[in-house]
Amino acid sequence: MRRYAAALLAAIIFTLTLAGCSSGYDTEDFIGKTSAEIVDENGDFDCVIGEAGEDGLYRNSKCGYTIKEKKTGFLGSSDEVLFFICFDENGVAASCAEGFRPGG
Repeated sequence: MRRYAAALLAAIIFTLTLAGCSSGYDTEDFIGKTSAEIVDENGDFDCVIGEAGEDGLYRNSKCGYTIKEKKTGFLGSSDEVLFFICFDENGVAASCAEGFRPGG
């Protein structure tokens, strides 16, 4: 019985740990949309690597929304984590990935 309880507790802790890492963003909500459509639905990007064209579309750019703010504490600091969306030459989202803000 104790082994069962220990295994159950370990599974719960593991699940909660993974849930804490979830960005809340779903890649499928972004792929195939233009940067303008994404901004209309989610607001301005928190980080932009590249520039918007005259039409407002980000082409060959990487833009991101903050998932976890940078924190400095007693035991050290943690990096800011972002959900990045990579746009192709047409300004359409081609891929998404979590990452750290460039330059810290």
